[in-house]
Amino acid sequence: MSSKLSLQEVYTAYKRWVISNPSVVTDVETVATWTSYFVAGKINKSPIISEMIYCMSKLLSLYNDRLIRDAYGAETSSYGLREQIKIWLTIIHYSEVFVELIAKDRWGQRGKWTVATLLQLFKASSGLILLYRFKELPISHPPVAFLQRKKYTEGRDVEEHENSFFKLRRSGRVMRRVDGAPPIAFRDWTPVKIKDDRPVPGIEVKDLLYAESLHVLKPLLHLAAMRFFGNKAWKQWFVALSIDIASLKVYNRYMKELSYEQRLEISRRKLGLVLYLLRSPMYNKYSNTVIENVLNSASKKIPMMSLICGPIIQYLNHWQDIYFYMWAS
Repeated sequence: MSSKLSLQEVYTAYKRWVISNPSVVTDVETVATWTSYFVAGKINKSPIISEMIYCMSKLLSLYNDRLIRDAYGAETSSYGLREQIKIWLTIIHYSEVFVELIAKDRWGQRGKWTVATLLQLFKASSGLILLYRFKELPISHPPVAFLQRKKYTEGRDVEEHENSFFKLRRSGRVMRRVDGAPPIAFRDWTPVKIKDDRPVPGIEVKDLLYAESLHVLKPLLHLAAMRFFGNKAWKQWFVALSIDIASLKVYNRYMKELSYEQRLEISRRKLGLVLYLLRSPMYNKYSNTVIENVLNSASKKIPMMSLICGPIIQYLNHWQDIYFYMWAS
C-alpha cells in the first residue's frame, strides 16, 4: 500500500512540476531529443537505442502537453473518438521506426515488413475514419501538433476553446462565458475569436476528399508496389511519387480558399517531395554520389566542417536504409 502511495506521490509531484515549469520541461525534452541524434553510431545497436530515446522523448512531450492543456483549461478533459484516433496516430508516428527496428532485430526482414504493413493498415483505416466521418482535411503530420505552451500558460488561448463562449439564438452574437474568460492580467477586451470549420464557399469537398484519400492510402499502395516490383525498383518509386503529385495537384486548385493551418500542411507535403532524392533507387544510383562529393568539398574548404560532414558521410547509407521510407514524409 505504501509503495502505491509513494508512486502516486511521485506522479503528483511530477505533474505539479510540469504544470509549474513548462519552459524548463520543454528544454529537457529538447535535450532528450538531441541526445538521440548523438547516440547514433556511438554504442552497440545504436539505431535501436537512438530511436528508443527519440520515441520516449516525443511521447513524454505529448503527455506533458496533455497535462498542460488540462491544467490551464484550454481544452476539454474528455476525449472523444476523433481525439483518441489522432492521439493514437501521433503515438505511432513517433514510435513506428523504433517498433520496426525491434521487429527486424527479433524476426529479420520478414518480421519488419509484417509489422510495417500492420502499422500502415491501422494508420490508413484510422485516417479514412478521420477523413470521411469527421472531415479532417488535410490530416496533419503528426495529427496532434506540438502545444504552443507559452500561449497556454499566459492565458491568451483560452478564448479559442469551444466551451468558453456561446451564441445567442436570435442575433447570433458570440458571448464569452463568465468562467471562460482568461485571467484579468491577460484580458485584452477584444471580441471572441472562434474557429469556423465550415467548408469555405468555392471548395469542392469531393475533390479534397479524393486528394486526401490518395495521401492516406499511399503507404499501402507503395507497400504493394514494393511487393510486386522490389524495394530498389524504379516502378515502386514512381508509384509513390505519382500519388503524391496527384494529391498535391488537386489541393493546388484550392490553396487560396484553404485556412492558414491547411496551407501550412500542404506546403510541408510539397517540401517533403525533396526526400524522394534520398529514397531508393534514386539515392543509390544518383543522389548518394552527389551528396558525398558536396560534403567532402565542404569539409575541405570550410574550417571545422569536417566535424559535421564526417559523421554524416559515415552514417548516410545507414540512415537512408532506416529512415527514408516513402511513407515517412
